[in-house]
Amino acid sequence: MPTNEEVSALIKSAVKKSIIDFAKKSLKKKPKFQILDLLIPRERKIRSIVGGLETSLGTTLWEPLAKALAANNGFEVRNADLESPVNMPANLSNVLANIIADRNAGGRQYTAIKSHNAIKEVCQTFLHSPITSFEKAPNGSGVDIWLVKDDVNYFFDVKTVQPNLSALKSCMKQVLTWYAYFYARYPTELAQSKIVFPYNPKPEKSFWDVVIGGGKPLEKDDEAWVGNQFWDFCSGVENTFEIIQNSFVELRESRTLESELRRLLNR
Repeated sequence: MPTNEEVSALIKSAVKKSIIDFAKKSLKKKPKFQILDLLIPRERKIRSIVGGLETSLGTTLWEPLAKALAANNGFEVRNADLESPVNMPANLSNVLANIIADRNAGGRQYTAIKSHNAIKEVCQTFLHSPITSFEKAPNGSGVDIWLVKDDVNYFFDVKTVQPNLSALKSCMKQVLTWYAYFYARYPTELAQSKIVFPYNPKPEKSFWDVVIGGGKPLEKDDEAWVGNQFWDFCSGVENTFEIIQNSFVELRESRTLESELRRLLNR
């Protein structure tokens, strides 16, 4: 079991690497000229880096951090993506469409668990008639984080902590589509799919009391995790998000990240 100190050191290392790598990539791009480049060129570079980080926080920071914590905790981290059937069989396509329609309409036929079980059940037909042709999943259907432990495949995607109703519907569809893709190819294996909200922006209240519609049609716990539900799972240590926050502060106070960024900006 990792210690808090080990987790903190890993967090600082992973965060520092992610931000420095992003800054290097950002500074290599030839920016379009703006008149402010003549007045405050350094500040313009900083704004470009910070703005890019803000819009890509999931893939730039949270995703590599989660993978590092999981690998340290004995998970296999698969740097791959689920593939979709080239032609999704009608029986699976129909079940998936019916579940999504029922859930979006607020129906009571399918809960998160019943949705999972129905998709897995229909995919048992592919044991005797396997699907032989798969392809890259359509844009927007990919998996950010694929972890494996104790013969269970875990699929995660990190999302903004302030989703609107359209985003929540899309998240629910994404979770169910992952199940369809996975069980179409591996009918007898086991998967758990979840959307991740990396922290609660209003910690004085429950995330699910604040988010629009209580998060529906996405179901909390079975289809979505918030904060420590996800981070503790990855790290194996309790209250990991608090360790993440403290590590951020320590990294700032040490000024090691600041020094490396300054060196890059002064090139």
